[in-house]
Order: sequence, then structure tokens, then C-alpha cells
Amino acid sequence: MKNGNAAMKNGMENMTKAYERFTGFGKENVEAYMQSATAFAKAFERINGEVFSFSKQQVEDGVAAFKAVTGSKSLHEAWELQSDFAKSALDAYVAHATKVNDLVMDAAKQAGEPLTARFTALAEVAKDVRPVYPFGKAAE
Repeated sequence: MKNGNAAMKNGMENMTKAYERFTGFGKENVEAYMQSATAFAKAFERINGEVFSFSKQQVEDGVAAFKAVTGSKSLHEAWELQSDFAKSALDAYVAHATKVNDLVMDAAKQAGEPLTARFTALAEVAKDVRPVYPFGKAAE
């Protein structure tokens, strides 16, 4: 009986402590969410700025290419200018897409870190809170 009471008391104390830890999660979860949202917003601003500057540069390059093609002396020269422009525009697009992809992946990583930490902490608390049979040792 004495072992059973001690096991029950120990189990209840552990459950109480774990419950207190579990209930304190709210504030920390909100802080993690805010950190994640802030990281995502900053990343979105960087991506938006990158896309805007690339688009602006592409328009300027397109206008310059158009002027060069319309000012060419022969059809062959116009064809060469247009081909060079198309190749450089495609290369620039691929490089830009790669850069934006890297920015998006970095943003996802930064935005996910605070939330991942909270899920890890939740798993630790849940492990502590799991039901325990308080009379397991007393029956042995």
C-alpha cells in the first residue's frame, strides 16, 4: 500500500508539472508565430524588390534591343541583334529564377525555424504528459 501511495503521489506530481509546462505554451507559441511571420514578411519584401528590379531591367533591355533592331542596316544584322537579345534575355531569366528560388527556400527555412522549435518543444512536453500507470512498480 505504501508503494502504491508513493507511486500515485509521484505520478500526480509529474502530471501536474507537465500540465503547468504545457499550459505555458501559449505565450511562447505566439512569440514563435510572430517571429515566423516577421521573417516571412521581410523575405517577401526582398523577393518583391528583386522581381521588381529584374522586371524593370528587362523592360529597359527590351527597349534597347528594339531600338537596335529597328536601327539595323540589314535583315541579317537585325536577325543577329534579335538572336543575341533573346539569348541574353533567356540567360537573365534563368539566373533570376534561380535567385528567386534561393530566396524563397531561404525564406521558408527562416520562417519555419521558430515553428519547428515550438513543435519540438511540444513533442517534449507531450512525452512528459503521456499517461503513466502509477501502480506499475507497486504491482511488481
